[in-house]
Amino acid sequence: MIFGKKTQVKEIGDQHLMVTISKLQRQLLNEQELDPTTVDYSEDNIMTSKILKAKYSFLYSVARQRHTKSSITNNAITQ
Repeated sequence: MIFGKKTQVKEIGDQHLMVTISKLQRQLLNEQELDPTTVDYSEDNIMTSKILKAKYSFLYSVARQRHTKSSITNNAITQ
């Protein structure tokens, strides 16, 4: 019984992690599409981009360490 509850908590955490990674992927993809068309690309935009990439990289590595599997295949951005 204890193992079942632990597994359920891990699955909920994995699902939340995958949803967050998926959102970051979409944001990064949108930003990559807008970068070449932006005339005035400020330092704030550069910092925001770097923060998004760092968040994505960190969460991606956490998901790999947890051996997280996803039923959603979204390969918009790859490592």
